[in-house]
Amino acid sequence: MVRGFYEAASGVLAQQRNFNVISNNIANVTTTGYKAETLVGSSFAAHMVARLGDGMISPRRSIGPAVFFTTNIEEYTDFAQGSIENTGRDLDMALVGDGSSAIDPESMEEGAQPNVFFMVDSERMGEVLTRNGQFSIDAEMNLILPGVGLVLDDGGSPIALDSSNITVDESGVIRYADGDGEEVARIGVYSVEDARALENAGQGFYRSEASPDVAVAGSYRVAQYAIEKSNVNTAMEMSRVIAGQNLYNACTQVVKMYDQLNEVLVTQIGRVS
Repeated sequence: MVRGFYEAASGVLAQQRNFNVISNNIANVTTTGYKAETLVGSSFAAHMVARLGDGMISPRRSIGPAVFFTTNIEEYTDFAQGSIENTGRDLDMALVGDGSSAIDPESMEEGAQPNVFFMVDSERMGEVLTRNGQFSIDAEMNLILPGVGLVLDDGGSPIALDSSNITVDESGVIRYADGDGEEVARIGVYSVEDARALENAGQGFYRSEASPDVAVAGSYRVAQYAIEKSNVNTAMEMSRVIAGQNLYNACTQVVKMYDQLNEVLVTQIGRVS
């Protein structure tokens, strides 16, 4: 009976953590470049339970597997390409493509598994990768991601500009719109072998243990005047909330039932004995 109490309690705790992840997704539904998180659950200590007869386990009377606990083992990040929204703003940039093979320059690929990112040097988090290309220029005329840090070029250095009136081609080359067409800088686009191995730093920022490589030209496209929206599916998140709430309520009811049974065991059966 006590075992069942812990089974139900583990379900309550698992759903509480699940609600935290879902709430974070919904809170970042409008965050540029944000990638949805999913909590991966697993059964803990699943055993094959068999009836005992004469001190021996009889395979013919096996009653199947039993799960004693449910636990959350990790968070999974869905790196699927978000939709592209045109903003008309010079300093807005979106990444299109997966960083592994050549793409059609006329297409906005949906459902790709992007492994290419911008890199930002943040005082708080260090060098982080992000798909958020909603850039700006600070008082020192450096290209920045507001509230985060300096945007780095393909050599890992900050990008200094004389004007915000720029054009950016598909490979990330920056030129002044009113200039002679000379290359000013190339925005850094970096690739990782497996984006799922990245450490989540929160709010769409990621850290890599290994130094990311500069992405191969032609495996991505920088789209100026646009941003990549969050890939959070609000309808899906709400359905997860409803399903999780039902499971949470069921587990709490079971916990209450076991608590009442324990009370009977202690107060009544104990008194009779």
